Amino acid sequence: MGKKTENTQEQVEKTAPAFVEELMKKGSAILRAKTREELAEMVNEIPADVKYGAGAVGQSREDGTFVLMVELVK
Repeated sequence: MGKKTENTQEQVEKTAPAFVEELMKKGSAILRAKTREELAEMVNEIPADVKYGAGAVGQSREDGTFVLMVELVK
């Protein structure tokens, strides 16, 4: 059996969406999506070994998009 490897920042950058890369580099990211379901799909793309916290989902009055701020937990 092989060793379990942790996701390094380099591995995440190669395979993850841009918001995950931003989350890993800056410690926080703001997600925007047209629907709550799309927002949930985006959150599901965060690697399982990354510990994060998220606030309440907001909705923009300007364009109706849903907004969620995600921060790393240390």
